[in-house]
Amino acid sequence: MSQTSRDTPETPRHGLLWFVALWLLGVGGTALLVLPFHLLVAAAIHHAH
Repeated sequence: MSQTSRDTPETPRHGLLWFVALWLLGVGGTALLVLPFHLLVAAAIHHAH
């Protein structure tokens, strides 16, 4: 029980840090996943004109 009370002040900040890190990872991963498709569409549009 003493360990729980000792860890309590850091828990919300630690959870927020993980949330932000995972959110940034998701945004970055999505951008990297979409980038090739974006470039393909841009190249197709450029070829069409």
